[in-house]
Amino acid sequence: MRPRLDALLRTTTFRLALVQAGVVLLFVGVMLAYVYFSTVGQLIRDSDALADQEYATLERAYAEGGMRRLNQEVVERAARQGPFLYVLAESNGVVVTGDFQQLPVEPREAPQRVDFSFELPDATGETVRGRASGRIGRLINGPILLVARDLGDSAVIAGRITRVLWTVAIIGIIVSIVSGLLAATQAARRAETLSTTAREVMAGDLTRRAPVRGAGDEFDELAEALNAMLDRIEQLMHTTRTAGDAIAHDLRSPLTRFRQKLEAALEKPADSEADREALRKALEEADKLFNMFAAVLKLSRVEEASNWRLTRVDVAEILRELLEFYEPAAEDEGLSFSGEVQDNLFIQGDHGLFTQAVSNLIENAIKYTPHGGRVQVRAIRRADARIEIAVADSGPGVPVADRDRVQERFVRLESARSSAGVGLGLSLVAAVARLHRGGLHLRDGLDNTSGGKGLDVALVLPAAA
Repeated sequence: MRPRLDALLRTTTFRLALVQAGVVLLFVGVMLAYVYFSTVGQLIRDSDALADQEYATLERAYAEGGMRRLNQEVVERAARQGPFLYVLAESNGVVVTGDFQQLPVEPREAPQRVDFSFELPDATGETVRGRASGRIGRLINGPILLVARDLGDSAVIAGRITRVLWTVAIIGIIVSIVSGLLAATQAARRAETLSTTAREVMAGDLTRRAPVRGAGDEFDELAEALNAMLDRIEQLMHTTRTAGDAIAHDLRSPLTRFRQKLEAALEKPADSEADREALRKALEEADKLFNMFAAVLKLSRVEEASNWRLTRVDVAEILRELLEFYEPAAEDEGLSFSGEVQDNLFIQGDHGLFTQAVSNLIENAIKYTPHGGRVQVRAIRRADARIEIAVADSGPGVPVADRDRVQERFVRLESARSSAGVGLGLSLVAAVARLHRGGLHLRDGLDNTSGGKGLDVALVLPAAA
């Protein structure tokens, strides 16, 4: 889409281009002025200096020999056919001798500098036009003396230089304006492309992305940032669309059991002991519902990064406490439970969230590893200076195609439907990883009895300075 001219002229890019053009023109103007005054100006200054010297010489001759001596000097100098032009006139302006029959300019009381054009016949009798610069003034007792230097070739050179400078200035103005329009048009097209992408996304097309030309300029950086934002928005919208179905699916069973227990209690004859048992079971189902909503709220809080204040956290200390805490639970399930934790592991994070994330990983490993299996916990400093906390098990594992999906909210594989849970454990850990500017990675774990691999979940976080 080609931007309209009136809209183009209002763009910031065009205004910046005009400012740049103005700066360039200012520089060109200063440079041309310097060239002019250092060439044409110097020629005129040299002519004026020579004319002043000649005027002073004649003025001394008048002071020494009077009007007769001055007249003789002017006649001799005018006859030499040099670059100087002379006029000697009476006090009333009547020319006595010189190159002109009448004064080309009117004198004042004080000597003054003059610059005038003139016409004189040449050797062939043809009239020649020229320009001269010099000095005119009244001497003592009133005679008028004019001494000027014919600029001749200097005037021609000065005129040519002046025309060249004006031509360069005009071309500079035109080039600056045209280049500004071209730059503004190019930038406006890129900006219009981004605006079009934004409008199409607002219209509902979440698959639309801004084009990246690969030039590496600021528009490409803006397009990449916009695309990353749209990817995140599309992911959040997908999560929002599927969250309702997932919540309904996971709430249906506890709510059905809740209602069935209450109906069964109402249909039976009144019995305080049976009624209390029915209420107790209903309370358990209600607690499960509350736990689910509490997990959703906590996950939402974790994803609001501005709500958390990160401090220095001792990873090794927390992991050793968790290993000691979960070891009895693993033994009760008939599992081999071991840990390997390096010393001096620190991150910049939230103590409670980090503990909750690692606890979720260990609990998932214990829950899904069958009797006689193994669970291993390790924490190391990687070669890239980041800290990796990994929990590996010999359970059924997760297919490669589903490893990204199980980190989303309310996603539970069919093999896990029979166990308790709402599908928020790994999504909470992934959110904690993002909050700490890290990542969550799923890969093959330990060998299991079915000949396959279990699951190894690695939480990788940047180390504290």
